[in-house]
Amino acid sequence: MTDQPNNPPRTPGPSEMRDFSRESGLPPFPVALDCRYYIGDRPCIFVRECTGCPHYSPQGTRILIIKTGALGDVLRTTILLGGIKRAYPESHITWITAPAAVPLVPGSLVDRIWPFSHETLAKLQVTEFDLVFSLDKEPEMAALAMIARSKEKRGMGMNPHGAVYPLNPEMALYYRLGLDNHLKFHVNRRTYPDLLAEAVRIPYDPRIDDYHLDLSGSDQESARNLLVQQGLSPGDPIVGINTGAGGVFVNKDWTFLGYVDLIRELEREKIPVLLLGGDRESKRVSDLHRSFRSPYVKDIGTNHPLGVFSALAALCRVLVTGDTLGMHVGLAVKTRVVAIFGSTQPHEIEMFGRGEKVITQIECAPCYRRACDIHPSCMELITPDTVLQAVRRQLSASRLVGA
Repeated sequence: MTDQPNNPPRTPGPSEMRDFSRESGLPPFPVALDCRYYIGDRPCIFVRECTGCPHYSPQGTRILIIKTGALGDVLRTTILLGGIKRAYPESHITWITAPAAVPLVPGSLVDRIWPFSHETLAKLQVTEFDLVFSLDKEPEMAALAMIARSKEKRGMGMNPHGAVYPLNPEMALYYRLGLDNHLKFHVNRRTYPDLLAEAVRIPYDPRIDDYHLDLSGSDQESARNLLVQQGLSPGDPIVGINTGAGGVFVNKDWTFLGYVDLIRELEREKIPVLLLGGDRESKRVSDLHRSFRSPYVKDIGTNHPLGVFSALAALCRVLVTGDTLGMHVGLAVKTRVVAIFGSTQPHEIEMFGRGEKVITQIECAPCYRRACDIHPSCMELITPDTVLQAVRRQLSASRLVGA
């Protein structure tokens, strides 16, 4: 959490204080167990006694969010936080997520971030909540929601037969989209944030609700240093190329030759290109870099922590990416995004007015297939010129708004 609570602090009253030192012979030392800053095994961030503390902030409505994967889904679920704070202004939020997703959960809005572990399971056995949002459809996480001690639960749960099912009626459409391909691929035109907010009865307004991602000062400094080492500055009109798109579904990432042709055109226009990706994309990034002998094409490596990757994306003027974590990161850090869609559903993605979608025209998309033998494929039908024109439009738009 930040040093300042979301609600005005007040001094704790006598009924809110507990003193466990009376029978020990120690001097009185009352503590406010319900304060959001209380830790228990060490002083809080204000390093002072609870008595008369002006920073006291009671937990209020205790909310648990369960959302562990995938990484991109964790990040886009953060759009709920603004609506939660409007509906429950004095709320205290705990979020259970996958260890790898911890950097994507904003500590500025979430009081406690619990990586899913045996330790978290132990804490869940005794901690009480007022409301649980269970947002994963996987059986293990749905079962976790049933273990949680709460007066009310919304989202996905598990029945005694081990079957996953919606816990509240508003969850029905979101739930069915995972089971009905025709509904998901050809009928639904609503975005994921809109669907999710309705499913858990949280207000959502795309004009004010957005992704939330905290960038640390150290990660931002590391990203700036990486640019400087490549002869770039944060003010340059950099186009980031996020080359990968995960390995679950086929045709989520654009073709290698498509990226080569796009980068060649950007190089001719003397637009600096920053090659981005994770460990999975290291070979692809290296191969793309070797395809050019140009001062405008930069390979800064693919072994950076998620926070540094996010800070690098924030320094790009435009980010070209498939439907993957990089796309959500780009939107979260307010970079303009050109998102390329092949086998996945473009209508569920909210761009927040900060980019555009390049969508394949093949008839069988979206399909979410794990293998495909169709040639030319959906991604092969997307031409470099189509993507280039989108990049040019977004570069122009970034200049108009001073990005």
